[in-house]
Amino acid sequence: MRILAISDLHGDLHSAWRALEAAQPDLLLSCGDWGDAGEVELADLQRFSERIPVYSVFGNHDHLEAFLHWRNRDGTPVLLLNGSVLEVQGVALTGISGIWAKGHRKPFYITDEEVEAAAIQAAAAHPAPDILLTHGCPSGVADLTLHNQHGGQRCFLRAFQVLRPRVHLCGHLHRAQEHRTKDGQVIRNVGETPRGDAAILTPGEAGWEVTPFSFA
Repeated sequence: MRILAISDLHGDLHSAWRALEAAQPDLLLSCGDWGDAGEVELADLQRFSERIPVYSVFGNHDHLEAFLHWRNRDGTPVLLLNGSVLEVQGVALTGISGIWAKGHRKPFYITDEEVEAAAIQAAAAHPAPDILLTHGCPSGVADLTLHNQHGGQRCFLRAFQVLRPRVHLCGHLHRAQEHRTKDGQVIRNVGETPRGDAAILTPGEAGWEVTPFSFA
């Protein structure tokens, strides 16, 4: 099993295709921000899932209407629903979409309470899943911005603590970085794929191996 993780395309789907061609993975995961409506359409997205199984959360720059209809060849939704756990080729995946906010003024906002509820629901279905996907980042770990400020949120750190995934993939901050816990868990901010940022995940004897993958 070889998994490619990408993030924050912002309409630059060509960079995702370049990463796919270079990595030749079995599965494609995304931390969101494929592009807004007008930058990408459902037909553009569907070409990826016709080529390879794709699973993704959405961020604050995604065509949400297209996401609702985006399917893999086997009919499974590409969008990982908050609070659900999906077994894909023996890999337990869960995701929490959106960015943190106090309310719902934007459709991609999610509150502290909603993030925790999703984490608790997913943990009840599958304690310690293999991979957690979020767009927002956990505070204090792999959350430095391009200006060296912390840009993560406590709710996503709490989700990580509740779920205890082996790997937590996030994006949003456009800066590739990583943190490893003493228990061997990996928090990987995938970065900005149009700048050449991606990651490869492979199962190993001691757990998941997560390595940066540059295709620029």
